[in-house]
Amino acid sequence: MGFAILLLDLFTGPFLMFPIFFVIPVTLSAWFCSSRLAYTLAFLLPAGRFVIAEFLDVPHSILYAVANALIRVAVLVLIAFLVGRTSMQARKMEERVNTLVRVCAWSRTVEYQGEWISFEAYLQRRFNIDTTHGISPDAAEKLLAQREETDHNA
Repeated sequence: MGFAILLLDLFTGPFLMFPIFFVIPVTLSAWFCSSRLAYTLAFLLPAGRFVIAEFLDVPHSILYAVANALIRVAVLVLIAFLVGRTSMQARKMEERVNTLVRVCAWSRTVEYQGEWISFEAYLQRRFNIDTTHGISPDAAEKLLAQREETDHNA
């Protein structure tokens, strides 16, 4: 895809430039392939654009071509890093979420590493989540109805 973008850039001449589309193969590589490939593309694609600008486009200062290439590399490396990191975190989170959890139908305890523990303890150990207790609106309504019935019967 990156090569196709470079060819498009080459054939459209110096007035239409497509380096902004370098973001697409870098992002897709970082998400679906590897960060190494994304970083490689982050360097190679601007280098290809530099060759086009320096040797095939209208002559201009090499300083501008180098500056543009360095800016593109910096932006693409940042994108590769951020997308790669996000992809890694998403995969880790997916692994954590897709865990089958056995819950006792009677006591509502959870089996974790061979022992049965409370749901709150499971959340703390597995996900480092602290819990607090409250009462849901439905439960509060039922509790109130039970108390009224008990008071009425007494």
